[in-house]
Amino acid sequence: MYVPKQYQSREHAWTRFVMRNHPLATLVTPGPRVPQATHVPVIFAPGSPQSGDVVGTTLLGHLNRANPHWRWLEDDMTAKLVFAGPHGYVTPVDYHTEPAAPTWNFVTVHVVGTLRRIEDLDGTLEVVRGTVLAYENDFGVGWNPESSLDYFRSIGRAVGAFQLRVEHVDAMFKLSQGQTPEQQDRIIARFEAADSGVRRDVGRIMREFGLGTAASVDVERPSVWGGAADPPCLLESLVDTAKQRPDEVAVVDDERELTYAELLGWAGDIAGLLRDRGVAAGDRVAVAGPRSAEVVAAMLGVLSVGATYVPLDSEYPARRLAHMLSDSAPKVLLHVGAAPEVTTGAAVVAIPEPRPGHAPDPSAWPVVACSADLPVYVIYTSGSTGRPKGVALPHSCVDNMVEWQRGHSRRPDPRTAQFAPLNFDVCFQEILGTLAGGGTLVIVPERLRSDPFELLDWLADNRIERLFLPYLGLHMLSVAAASEKSLAHLALREVNTAGEQIVCSPPIREFFTRLADCRLDNHYGQSESAMVTAHTLTGPPSQWPSQPPIGGPLPGCELLIDPVEPDDNTIGELLVAGAPLALGYLNQPELNARRYITIPPTPQGHTRAFRTGDLVRLDGDVVQYLSRLDHDVKIRGTRVNLLEVDACLLEQPGVAEAICVVVELSEGTRSLHAAVTAEPGLPPLDVAALLDALREVLPAVSVPVSLHVLPELPLTSSGKIDREAVVRQVAERIDQRSNAVGRHG
Repeated sequence: MYVPKQYQSREHAWTRFVMRNHPLATLVTPGPRVPQATHVPVIFAPGSPQSGDVVGTTLLGHLNRANPHWRWLEDDMTAKLVFAGPHGYVTPVDYHTEPAAPTWNFVTVHVVGTLRRIEDLDGTLEVVRGTVLAYENDFGVGWNPESSLDYFRSIGRAVGAFQLRVEHVDAMFKLSQGQTPEQQDRIIARFEAADSGVRRDVGRIMREFGLGTAASVDVERPSVWGGAADPPCLLESLVDTAKQRPDEVAVVDDERELTYAELLGWAGDIAGLLRDRGVAAGDRVAVAGPRSAEVVAAMLGVLSVGATYVPLDSEYPARRLAHMLSDSAPKVLLHVGAAPEVTTGAAVVAIPEPRPGHAPDPSAWPVVACSADLPVYVIYTSGSTGRPKGVALPHSCVDNMVEWQRGHSRRPDPRTAQFAPLNFDVCFQEILGTLAGGGTLVIVPERLRSDPFELLDWLADNRIERLFLPYLGLHMLSVAAASEKSLAHLALREVNTAGEQIVCSPPIREFFTRLADCRLDNHYGQSESAMVTAHTLTGPPSQWPSQPPIGGPLPGCELLIDPVEPDDNTIGELLVAGAPLALGYLNQPELNARRYITIPPTPQGHTRAFRTGDLVRLDGDVVQYLSRLDHDVKIRGTRVNLLEVDACLLEQPGVAEAICVVVELSEGTRSLHAAVTAEPGLPPLDVAALLDALREVLPAVSVPVSLHVLPELPLTSSGKIDREAVVRQVAERIDQRSNAVGRHG
């Protein structure tokens, strides 16, 4: 479809609005002699993102198999769906000018993609049922088809269902854009006063589309600004701190304790080693090794020559490490212990031991002057293709995070546990934030990261004052603390959680009730935009919300909401602009174009933003996380918030961990299932009682069809629950039960 530039859709939300509100589309495909066209009801496939570009999503439709068009549908053929929105004739009289000509205002969306037929009856019935539920929700009275499923099944073989994977979209909004605002106002008023509902819809769309004088600001994305920021270079802050306290302890691990002067002396030796091998500002240096003082010194040595630090987890499979090395192309690979068994074009060098007694004056430490766009580190995050993707974070981002942390913490120099894996971006808050502030970094022994009872004792023995934990780690630590008669031996004054939505479970509430002088902060960010927002929980823990907000933006950060619905701009996808933004993905121009988008100038003048993929609600200046857009689920046509199910399970006595997932046992059949672990030392969990408890607080569609008690929940390398691994385990259990019934039933 030819779409003149002035008639193009300005927002993806408007394209989706037309498709959702006018979903009786025309299916157009090649035919034997002429193109075939049939009107069909169309819906977005369950689980499709609720905002953003339609390209890449899947649409579902169905028609009567008796229709000859069905016979001409073939798998992998190119097909078009035409969604026709409201239309209206505009008389020249409304323009109040001569000469004039009539116009026709209309809205339409053309979707092109690859079609596949759904041949099995269950898949077809799921499409029909989902379509009925969607239409009832949007246009009906909420009739539930569940009581008629047997009837649906009896006629199901007469129905042909299909799916269309969207590859291209054209949206045309021809709404008198060529007229003056005053003329547009007259046209809008004429349409809104019309007897015809269709014509009134045209007027409403014109007004909400931002035409006329009264609505010109309505299409702007709501934004929140964290205020101006001008942070110093983190390396300069580190040197200044070391000058003031050269003999104070900077880093502690199982093998050594280093003062600031000793740490910077060691880092300076590593920097000299790198310079001797030709490493200069902008080059990349990979570092492989466990969480240790060696790796901390190597990180600082890399940064001091202006190079980019690339952490490698030695426990990763060789193929994954090989991809990361090939993708990042480091000039040097530093390592602790044995070198990784991978082939690389980099010079492979062992990190040297510190020179005994070498503690030079920190003011002599050579530091390359920082520049805002000089990358500090490249971190690899999971990719949908199965290959990790590297993200480069510049000084403008990391310096801003470090400076904010120094000012926001209860004091800038607490004893801080280094708990996060080195390939998880929270480790830079722990390491760089602590050292730039003058604190002591105490590295948690690896064996304790999975043992909350031992970790609790270690925190007390090491007088840890600040702790960064993922939500699950905090929950399990709180469960362990519940068995302690007193927590007076803990020195904790500040706990920060990030990485996934926190749920204020009963053990967490009890933990902070007993630690009355300890603060809980909820941090939010991504690998692609580092630290973005923060929220400090206040008041009695018993009154904390079950799912606390992610808070407001850091200084230098501007947040924008890309609305899901045109008539409610407070709910939508969160966009991040300003200081937190990464430089982008390494060697992925197409992905960068999709995620780091160009936008019209924001109120703060930003023209580049990162699409987080997170659905949020804006309450004043506070952001509430709702769900992942790409994990947003619909069950039988109804949206279900998986976090709500998680929270309800965690409220039940004896439940230590909980996660709700969607399992698709066959194409088109999606259902909710949950997995939990039990608190140690308590009676076994009663699955039936847990499901009954959920039925008392959740709508039927949100209650899992099965619940599985697991010995432990699988975790990702960054300590989050591995949702995909849970799905696999649950599916295997369901399959095993089905096979057992088949053999013995």
